[in-house]
Amino acid sequence: MLLIHFPVWQTVYGHFRRWNLNGVWEQVLDELNRKRRLQLGKKASPTYGIIDSQSVKTLYASEDRGIDGGKKTKGRKCHHVIDVHGCLLHI
Repeated sequence: MLLIHFPVWQTVYGHFRRWNLNGVWEQVLDELNRKRRLQLGKKASPTYGIIDSQSVKTLYASEDRGIDGGKKTKGRKCHHVIDVHGCLLHI
């Protein structure tokens, strides 16, 4: 379901997978967070992290699918770590 301006899906997936395996996305996220924190006049590295979770509904049954007992939601649970300014640190 890529736009027509993209190459074939196998090429796009190959690049995404290679970047994912090499940690490129984490490096990009770290650099964006560092620049944003410096813009706010804070230290480049955060001293506090807030952990939160989100239940994401899924359509298909899989090994990763479970039930969130508190919300009675079938699907996957995703955990996030953010700093006090709302910058995403880790998923």
